[in-house]
Amino acid sequence: DLTIKFSHSSFVSPAISQLEKLVKMPRLRNYSKPIILVIINCLILVDACHISQECYTPQNYKGYYYTPEEFLTLTDSQKSNCGGNCVDNNVTLVCCTFNSRPQKYRLLYQSCLDAHLPYGFITFGEVAKPNEFPFMAALGWRFTKDNSTESIAYRCGGTLISSRYLLTAAHCFYHSSDLPVVVRPGGFDLNSNTATDYDIDQIIEHPNYIYPGLYNDIAIVRMAKAYNSYTPIVARACVSYSKLAEQEVTAIGYGNTQFAGTSSPLLLKTSLSIISNEECNQHYEQDDEVLSSGVISTQLCAKDYEKLRDTCQGDSGGPLIVYEEIEGYTRMAYIVGITSFGIGCGTGSPGIYTRISDYFDWIEETIFK
Repeated sequence: DLTIKFSHSSFVSPAISQLEKLVKMPRLRNYSKPIILVIINCLILVDACHISQECYTPQNYKGYYYTPEEFLTLTDSQKSNCGGNCVDNNVTLVCCTFNSRPQKYRLLYQSCLDAHLPYGFITFGEVAKPNEFPFMAALGWRFTKDNSTESIAYRCGGTLISSRYLLTAAHCFYHSSDLPVVVRPGGFDLNSNTATDYDIDQIIEHPNYIYPGLYNDIAIVRMAKAYNSYTPIVARACVSYSKLAEQEVTAIGYGNTQFAGTSSPLLLKTSLSIISNEECNQHYEQDDEVLSSGVISTQLCAKDYEKLRDTCQGDSGGPLIVYEEIEGYTRMAYIVGITSFGIGCGTGSPGIYTRISDYFDWIEETIFK
């Protein structure tokens, strides 16, 4: 079909000829269809690439465009770092990078670094775009509807950090006498007929979590089998091991759009601002049962200064996300917090989140033991 469409354009055919030569090369054979799609976009919409221009490979490494002749001079090892194409004056250019990520980081962090691409319910939240947050998951509880029909209720969120593991809030497992039985990964419509639920194999609460307290409110969920739509470059959030300064973050979830309101089957997102724990403590009195020491260093707080946006009931376990560029050539999503607690929704009081960086060691040891 693509060949027929191109046959009417004498301008495009030389580029396709160059492309056909490239896709015969073993290293680029698997890129044949994506390459054609990129060329369509470049010819019609962009027409701005040129030799030696900066570019990004499909693995989101920053590189530069090379001509086919230059590509042929590369070693097999160098060719393995190439991918992503554009057309400049009817010549197909190939994006290549020779930067390799140094294996100098902690195992959990490095596993995400090696794989990543750029790339509460929410009060007054904005509907997320399809595939915008593919690492988002929902935890489902089985219940009997009308005393006859079994159904699934999704009551908490979670964040995929690998093909089988996700992070969530420990307090989620005290909603009822039953535990969640499935995970719905993928991060879009809970009513989708094409979405798949995955059985839960294991729930690992932090050993120091005591319900109904808010300290150490974190748990790891292991799915019985790997998420079959999972590809490392799009469907995991990296685990942050750095303390977060006061900055803007993104909260996502399927929770209520207003206090005591109805939940949303669509994933919602909203922007919040991290505030200091000192400011946060001004909103929360010490409670012997849930906050006996106030908001502490293993927690963080975020709020909307317009008093409109917030995480809400049902967002529990969902993530706070930030994006960062690492070494100048990749943009990665980091989970920095897990939705834990708040007063109402959108009231001006900040939400309380489990600070992920303080649990990095425990997460790493649990997953890789």
